[in-house]
Amino acid sequence: MQEDKSQKTSGNDDENLIKPIKFNPLSGTKKQFKPKLRLRSMAVITGLILSAGVAWYIVTGKSVNFEAIPNIALLEISGGLKLKLADRYLLRQGNYTLRLTAEGYHPLEIKQQISNERIQQYQFEMRRLPGRLNINTNPATSSDIWINEIFRGKTPATVSGLEFGQYAVRIDSERFFDFETEIDIEGLDKEQILTAELMPAWANISLSTFPSGADIFVDDERKGSTPITIEMLEGEHNLRVKLAGHKLWQKAIRVLAKEDQALENINLDPADAVVQIITIPDKANITVNGEYIGQSPVEAALTPGRQSIIDAFKPGYSQTSRSINLSSGEDTSIRLQLKSETASVSIFSNPTDAQVYIDGKLNGVANQTIELTTTLHTIEIRKQGYVEYKTTIRPRPGIAQQINVQLKTLEQVKLESIKPVILTSAGQSIKLFEPVSTVMGASRREPGRRANETIRNIQFTRSFYLSETEVTNAEFRQFEANHNSGTVQENNLNGDKQPVANISWEQAALYCNWLSAQESLVPFYLVVDNKISGFNSKADGYRLPSEAEWEWAAREEGGNQLKFSWGNEMPPKQMSGNFADISAAPIIGNIIKEYNDKYIVSAPIASFTSNSKGLYDLGGNVAEWTHDFYDISVSNDSNNMDPLGSDSGEHHVIKGSSWAHGSITELRLSFKDYGSDKRNDVGFRIARYLQ
Repeated sequence: MQEDKSQKTSGNDDENLIKPIKFNPLSGTKKQFKPKLRLRSMAVITGLILSAGVAWYIVTGKSVNFEAIPNIALLEISGGLKLKLADRYLLRQGNYTLRLTAEGYHPLEIKQQISNERIQQYQFEMRRLPGRLNINTNPATSSDIWINEIFRGKTPATVSGLEFGQYAVRIDSERFFDFETEIDIEGLDKEQILTAELMPAWANISLSTFPSGADIFVDDERKGSTPITIEMLEGEHNLRVKLAGHKLWQKAIRVLAKEDQALENINLDPADAVVQIITIPDKANITVNGEYIGQSPVEAALTPGRQSIIDAFKPGYSQTSRSINLSSGEDTSIRLQLKSETASVSIFSNPTDAQVYIDGKLNGVANQTIELTTTLHTIEIRKQGYVEYKTTIRPRPGIAQQINVQLKTLEQVKLESIKPVILTSAGQSIKLFEPVSTVMGASRREPGRRANETIRNIQFTRSFYLSETEVTNAEFRQFEANHNSGTVQENNLNGDKQPVANISWEQAALYCNWLSAQESLVPFYLVVDNKISGFNSKADGYRLPSEAEWEWAAREEGGNQLKFSWGNEMPPKQMSGNFADISAAPIIGNIIKEYNDKYIVSAPIASFTSNSKGLYDLGGNVAEWTHDFYDISVSNDSNNMDPLGSDSGEHHVIKGSSWAHGSITELRLSFKDYGSDKRNDVGFRIARYLQ
């Protein structure tokens, strides 16, 4: 049993022995540590590469600063790598596209090349967007808006598209004074507001009459019946009060804005008798009891029961008279027949068979005596192959008048060459101008226009010379050796080449006669006791230019009328002439801003470009005396053929702006000033007829 037990035990021991078996490791487990070592190496290598790249970029990059105006602009950069460091960028050499944006400014895109320079700086200025100006008036009116003398509509209005800068604004309203101001436009797409405070240009005029119900006429325009209150614009007005059966009441009245007037209880006298005076022909001058009442046809109020003498006068006709006695309340008319008045004029010509034309109509051949009415007549003597002779004549009763003409052949005229430019004995260069027709004056709606700038149609029939430049101090001192043009706040006017100034009109006219005497010419001005007493329009001597000649010479260009000496728009082109500019600001209040001609006072003559006729300084330097007496009443019905103005007057016309002028009114070539005494900005130039 035991044996059996031992055997069993032996068998169990074999089963409990630890026996070796083959070891099979899991896939890949034997190299686990090696991948960990390689990843670390790669990270280190990558870091080294990146560090080297950054170092290389920093070493080779350019430090660039971009400065924008305004400094609020946003900057975008495209075209390559960029690294911003504080207020600078690190960029590689090459081409980039920059885009700047800012509120209120035009976007700005720039192609910018970054050079090889280590440190670079660039500055860019953005352009502001235009602004808007909202304009209204107080009180609210529909008024013309002028910005820099360009019409921009009527108030109320918003004017858009105004670039950044300063603008001159003028509000022109029919019944108010012009409102003028300067405004700075900010731009930046902003809207600014301007309210023009308009000042009334009228006053209230109250009228009452006894009896009432009379018609009121202001400057020939009916305004209503009395009693009445009328708004009248500032200025001179002709007031007439008319009531049937009563005498006309009239008065010249001067109105000042906002100063009301009352004309109360105007007593209208009964019109006892009225006569309508008609003449054949009409437009005869009428006097009643020696008092001039106008031209026919005309109505006259007569004292009833009293003899009245009516006289009619007209050039070319004998005086006609009529005696009349009317009853109270009588209203009648009379007709006066004027008889032509004639005088003899003898016309002689060589050759003797030349034809005579009177007022454009053939009147036989020369060498005859003709009876002509005592009005102005045009006489023409013509023959084929000869130069026509033309003149005007006014026959005088009882005075024998003759016209003696030696016609010149065309060949003779060709041989007698007329010099287009000649030198005077004082050294002035004068140019010849042929007869032309022109227009002077300005439209009522032209900005700056004054009441004395009446539009007139002018016809020149005589050729005339006009000096290219103004008379200088040196030239005038040949006549008056001790003349001194003076100074203006220590600024000299007395240089030899500067235009003469501080002379009266009479000194200028006497200089012309002196110059005529140097060349044995017939003096134009008549002198008594060293004073000008008149002029001889037929003389070939030197004179002052007529107002019409001066304005034609300054304004006419290619069939158009210039507004200013440089053109038709403000401001002047640079170096257009010598005006009141920024250099003259210390001595002159009203200047042309942003214009600099570099002369504080007068400049040497011909310092600026001539006009199209080769004439200098017609605009600027000094204003100029002209021949004409000043007369504001001149109209287009006046004698406009070779006009020389009135025969008498107190003042003379001054034309052209000077170094002291800077306003639109004075800078215009149609501007018409007047005076008689010396001024430090007035000189003259010379003229003469071609005989």
